[in-house]
Amino acid sequence: MRLLYPYRVFESHFSAEFCDRVIEIGEALDPMAATVAYDPDENMRDSIVSWISDTPESSWIHKQLADFVFETNRLCWGWELKQVESVQFTKYGVGQHYTWHADQRRRVYDAQSRWPGMVRKVSIAIALDDGDEYSGGDFCIENLNAPPDAPERRVHVLSDARKRGSAVVFPSFLYHRVNPVETGMRRSLVA
Repeated sequence: MRLLYPYRVFESHFSAEFCDRVIEIGEALDPMAATVAYDPDENMRDSIVSWISDTPESSWIHKQLADFVFETNRLCWGWELKQVESVQFTKYGVGQHYTWHADQRRRVYDAQSRWPGMVRKVSIAIALDDGDEYSGGDFCIENLNAPPDAPERRVHVLSDARKRGSAVVFPSFLYHRVNPVETGMRRSLVA
């Protein structure tokens, strides 16, 4: 699928106060090792996650994400969106990473899920730390508008997404990754 906007990067869109408050909430939650549905070698993802539920204390996060993603979708893709799924606070320490993957499931959610009959369409990743506080950990994404015989143009390293409060909004079917962190800690908010 060729898209006018294969993804959008919004440098420093979210304030330092937003980032600080999300970090405070995320760090207070119970952490767990991140997993993926299919990872036979158990090396696809290595990070720590916490889930930020839509509670009175955190509803402002869900509202800001929903407003921002819905408006970006309206301007870029015009797909029908109904709601925001779970919000994930993610931490990558030294050596941690997430290899190439797409956020969209191969099938719609089943009747027993929280989102029966729905499919994930748009993803967002927000940098909560400034890129100068860690090395490595770059967010990379595929560009389907580049020809397949030009691999050097199909992978974009989004160095402008390293700035604190920067957001990457993209169709959930696009492959993307987080390179291994070399030093420091990389924290993000994804939905």
